[in-house]
Amino acid sequence: MKIDTLILLPIAAVVSSILLLMAGKKRIFELIAVIASAVWLTVQLGVIRWPIKQASEGLVIGATLLICGLVVYLATNNKREVTASTVLSILGGVLLLTALKALG
Repeated sequence: MKIDTLILLPIAAVVSSILLLMAGKKRIFELIAVIASAVWLTVQLGVIRWPIKQASEGLVIGATLLICGLVVYLATNNKREVTASTVLSILGGVLLLTALKALG
C-alpha cells in the first residue's frame, strides 16, 4: 500500500483535533476543528466533492483550522493542547496561504 503525502496533512489535522477534543474543556472550537479536518480528509480521499462552489476548500477549511487552533492555543497552558493547537494552526495557515496564492 502506497501512502500519498498529500493525505498525511489532513490525517495530522484529524489526529490533532481529536487530541484537542479529548483534552479540551470548552470543546466548541475543538469540535469545529474535528469537523473541518474530517471534511478536509474526506475531500482529499475523494469520498465527497467540495460542496461550496463560491469558495475554495483551502480557503474555508484553512481559515477554520487556523482560527480554531489559535483560539485553543491562547486559552490553554497544557503542553499537549499547545502542541496539537500549534499543529492545527500551522496546517490551517499553510492551507489558507496556498488557497490565497491560487486566487491571486
